[in-house]
Amino acid sequence: LKVCCCAMNPHATVFVPGGYAFDTTRKPAPQASTLPQVASTEEELCRVLKHLASEQVVAIDCEGADLSKGCWFLQERQYGRVDHGRICLLQIGTLHGEAFAVDILELGERAFELGLRQLLESERPIKVVHDFRQDTDALWHQYGIQPRGLFDCQLCDVLLRRLAGHKTGYVQGSAKLLSAHGIVQGSVQGYGILTQEQKQAIHDRFSRDRHLWERRPLPEDMVEYALEDVKPMLQLQRLLLRQLVEYLGEQDAWQLVNQGSKAYVEDFASQEECRCRLCCNAGENARFDGYRFWQRLQAEGKVPSRLLQMLWRPEDGQPLPLPGPSRFYINEADESVPLRQD
Repeated sequence: LKVCCCAMNPHATVFVPGGYAFDTTRKPAPQASTLPQVASTEEELCRVLKHLASEQVVAIDCEGADLSKGCWFLQERQYGRVDHGRICLLQIGTLHGEAFAVDILELGERAFELGLRQLLESERPIKVVHDFRQDTDALWHQYGIQPRGLFDCQLCDVLLRRLAGHKTGYVQGSAKLLSAHGIVQGSVQGYGILTQEQKQAIHDRFSRDRHLWERRPLPEDMVEYALEDVKPMLQLQRLLLRQLVEYLGEQDAWQLVNQGSKAYVEDFASQEECRCRLCCNAGENARFDGYRFWQRLQAEGKVPSRLLQMLWRPEDGQPLPLPGPSRFYINEADESVPLRQD
């Protein structure tokens, strides 16, 4: 199928990591007042993609119903497997402080045919993400998308903590990381500023209503949340990359975080079992498995061995055990309910 004329511009200026990392001057945003916040038709999506065509770097996030590979990787539905994992929304943020969402639930495969596949699978623009593991898991198993050109802020934080000699047994959530770097997130009606506590309250709401992102029309506060979630990520990326460059130099820093982000998300998507909260104790995904990460990164052969040796630690010598059983069950009303913890 032919990609629409509004697909990403292949002749856009090539992204230069150092130039972006240290250029704090924001250019005036192109006119976006007539663009929809949520693109739910083909015409709306083409307009948004045309608006984004010259961007060198964007922030990306996905929302969904227990976003994951879910049951999509199975040849046929198996008894006892609850349908879940569906991608419902994909958000895109820009350096101008804009944010747009694409209604994947409404557009389905057509959204990717019209230009989202090219955006996600091209090395440019750079896609800034935070813990894109479940997102990649869902994108690959549901639409055959293999994201490229990623900068995962969660992974970069692990690399920085290792270089500083700090513990890296667990990865950091976005709210905690933003707060640590003095970045204030936006507000959502009914919740206020998106602190770590407020984000947890919203995630608890997802947990109670597992079909929340599948509802149409989407609740206004959830649209706000989805858009606000991507807006500060480019500022965070700039700070993290600057710190990594101070440790390693520009070329090594960029090579490590770019190839590392790819290994980080692809390892998760390649695992046989689903790692969402309905299939395991997903809280254990917050553990950093250095063994699997370095094994995959080394196998790719694109990062100098001296960098791998600099960052390797004795605890990386063996893989972490798989997460334990799920702490939720699905009741007769198709709701996810926490198991009692005795």
